[in-house]
Amino acid sequence: MSGPGAERTLRGKGALVTGAASGIGRGVAARLAADGARVVLADLDDAGAEAAAAELRAVGHAALGVAVDAACEASVAAMVERAAASAGGLCAAEAKAGIMVEGGILSLSLADWERAMRVNATGAFLTARAVLPHLLASGAGALVCTASTVGLAGFRGVAAYSASKDAVIAPARQLAADVADRGVRVNAVAPEAVRTKLSWAQFRAPSPDEAGFEAQLARVIARYPIARWGEVAEVAEAVLFLASPRSSRITGQVIAVDGGLLEIRQRRRRRPDPGEGRT
Repeated sequence: MSGPGAERTLRGKGALVTGAASGIGRGVAARLAADGARVVLADLDDAGAEAAAAELRAVGHAALGVAVDAACEASVAAMVERAAASAGGLCAAEAKAGIMVEGGILSLSLADWERAMRVNATGAFLTARAVLPHLLASGAGALVCTASTVGLAGFRGVAAYSASKDAVIAPARQLAADVADRGVRVNAVAPEAVRTKLSWAQFRAPSPDEAGFEAQLARVIARYPIARWGEVAEVAEAVLFLASPRSSRITGQVIAVDGGLLEIRQRRRRRPDPGEGRT
């Protein structure tokens, strides 16, 4: 049951997070565990996933780390079955596993394009398809897909990544319509400018020195109405909301955790000409 009188937490429920060895996925797994979920952390880096799970077990949470190649059908199917068996069923899942592939359309190789689509888009599809029977069996399951603001609006230099994240959003909305009457909700989060080791490494790579790195960070964050970097914990709170009965009336939505970036961009585009309507 997921109505107004139901338990609003994930206490005692099984939850799966892919891409959970580091960054946002790891933060999400920790937050779901803190809410009482029995969490399975899955990642291509199985040692990292188990290390993260061990940290959670050390503070009293039920957690297990498992290996998965999100782009491999057999690997995803095996991961989900192991997760469901370990957690006593699955009521919540986040399809977080993904990679960044940079480059505009003219500089991208076909191999890079296909790699982005395979891991990000196909990986989310495979995870959703494998986990859905378990969510349906729970009677009130929730799937959260991790997209990105670049899947909702155009940004320079990330053609394959943008396309692959848009290819996460559309299926999530479609799946939400398919299963809403069967007790399962499907939503997506779209983060941007989150402070992780990966994002720091990406911004540092093209910078000639520390001053250049700091200048690059400042240029990026100046675009945001909330002009600071987002934190992993802030995205994790959004995922917890969507994955738990707290959001029992919400499905088919994309929640942008972006410091107001997309809304401000849209408002600027809609801003009328100063002379419009004058005679």
